[in-house]
Amino acid sequence: MVAFSLGRRTEVSAFAYHEAFSRNLGVVSIDEHARLRNATVAIAGMGGVGGDYLISLVRAGVGGFHLAEFDEFELVNFNRQYGANTETLGRKKLDVMVEYAKAINPELRITTFSEGLSPGNIDAFLMGVDVAVDAVDAFAVDMHPLLVNAATARGLATIAAVPLGMGAGVLAFGPKGMPYGEYFQISPEMSEDEKIIQFMLGFGPELYQMKYLDPKSINLKARKGPSSVAGCKLCAGYITTLALVALLHPEELKCVPWYTNVDARLGRFRHRRLWMGNRNPLQRLKSLVARKRLEKAGEPT
Repeated sequence: MVAFSLGRRTEVSAFAYHEAFSRNLGVVSIDEHARLRNATVAIAGMGGVGGDYLISLVRAGVGGFHLAEFDEFELVNFNRQYGANTETLGRKKLDVMVEYAKAINPELRITTFSEGLSPGNIDAFLMGVDVAVDAVDAFAVDMHPLLVNAATARGLATIAAVPLGMGAGVLAFGPKGMPYGEYFQISPEMSEDEKIIQFMLGFGPELYQMKYLDPKSINLKARKGPSSVAGCKLCAGYITTLALVALLHPEELKCVPWYTNVDARLGRFRHRRLWMGNRNPLQRLKSLVARKRLEKAGEPT
């Protein structure tokens, strides 16, 4: 765990917070901008969506962050991840994203967790933060409840989004919402494939992306699937907005079983309550159909 100081470097001595982020005013008030500057957001994951979340929230005026990530940039990250390029190949994602963030606001307060999120550091990760953001790899299904349940127990909201093709699924969790386990209905006896399907269905009940995604491109065993920068950017826009809502207007935040499902390619949008979460009879039917489709797609030809 490394803490970065507020020290101002000589080469950025001309930096002035109020001028740098003055165009935010009007969307937020002067008092709200000051609250954002003093706020701390915890983001778990700096990969497909987390890096975009960080940069967007820095530009929105948030002044403090707790960041967790253990991975390095690879060539396969180039199609969507904010910090992935030829100059950062092989470098720690966390180090790169901290550099990018502090190049925008050198006064940032940043605490890093280079081993990633774990049961051993979850308390430190959430200590002193105002809202949590889940940007952990969607396939790491056992890590998501660790963050959400720990944050909820502390009275914190957790916001999360998953890119789904050229769309996104968006959820918010908190003390006033349905518990994580009750919403997703993921049980220990399920296979890893079944857990992933339940997780993805909870984020995208409308299944918009399945109208054009090739099922053969999804390999649950290898924990691989198609990704689009379009979906990642949609996630970043929603998460930035929900983070500002959670920080400035928490009474407006709608937690699960409310969900938002959007697809830019199809021009489709849905924001409503998912009665009973994944226990909803239609969700259970969709889960069965999804398993059958993926099993069929994986059969040798």
